[in-house]
Amino acid sequence: MKKIVVCVLLALMLCFFAEPLAQVCESLMTTVSAGLNRSLREETAAPEATQEPDFSHLLGTEPSSDTMDVTLYYRYRQTELLGAQSAVLDITRDQTVARSIVDQLVAGPDALHGQLTALFPQGTQVLSVTGEGATAFVTLSRAFLGAPDGAPQDWEDQESWQEEATLRRNLAVQSLVLSLTEGGRYQRVQLMVAQTDDDAPERIPLYCFDRTQTNLSVVLGACSRDEAVLLTPHRAMTMILEGWQARNWAQVYQLLTPEKGGQLPTLSDFEAQMRRADVSLLDYTVSQGTVSLDGRTATVVLNASLRSTAGGDAEIVRESVALVRAADNWAMTPSTLESLMIRD
Repeated sequence: MKKIVVCVLLALMLCFFAEPLAQVCESLMTTVSAGLNRSLREETAAPEATQEPDFSHLLGTEPSSDTMDVTLYYRYRQTELLGAQSAVLDITRDQTVARSIVDQLVAGPDALHGQLTALFPQGTQVLSVTGEGATAFVTLSRAFLGAPDGAPQDWEDQESWQEEATLRRNLAVQSLVLSLTEGGRYQRVQLMVAQTDDDAPERIPLYCFDRTQTNLSVVLGACSRDEAVLLTPHRAMTMILEGWQARNWAQVYQLLTPEKGGQLPTLSDFEAQMRRADVSLLDYTVSQGTVSLDGRTATVVLNASLRSTAGGDAEIVRESVALVRAADNWAMTPSTLESLMIRD
């Protein structure tokens, strides 16, 4: 009897588990079959093109660029001062900020800054720009010491062109120094020349920059920042007053900018207006000036004595005079100049 009961229980258990076991087996077979089919497809599929590993990011040579806001300095018109140009440089990974700055200075100002002029003779090449501590070493081709742009063939025999060439070289050096030391990038700049970039750089004799120097063994050393040649509000105002006092209206005209929405008269028309006004500047003093917080205007304090053929003598006593920043440089509007000349 016990055997019969045991057999019955076993039979019931087999019936209970038969259906789930079949389902498990069926699921297992389906999974195995899918895996085999996937493996076969991967083996028979066309091989994908493999990409060579790129190690440029490790070598630092992959194409990469960044932009940087800088201030560049060029000659302001035909004066002995340097004006500013704000610029955005696109610096690639294989360049340095200093090299990009020097390249732009040698190339000259952009078309939007028509009051600025290039200082480096055409054909001047930048051979190298390196830094060592606080000193930037700049090597240019020998064309830098050649004929200045616009000079006649016999320029070396003409005293005026000798002076002009010396002036341009000095301004060129200071344009390098001011631009490279802006923001404290460097403290000084050593300028040298070479025939090609394969030749060793040579120091430049000082007589190329100072015609009173007779010792040919004395060379140009590392130059520090000298802001005496910058077109500051004080110097812009001083140039206007000097031109007015000397009745050199062309000099005054260089520092004028149109009223907002207007335009300047021609130089000949401006000179005719000044002759008609006939106001002499006898003497003057002018302050260093202050720049507004937004950098767009500046104010200087003027004391001056005037004489007009129509109105007699007049005094300007501690009068605030406004200058405006036009194309990155300081200038005066004609209405401001007129207000100084025509007194109540």
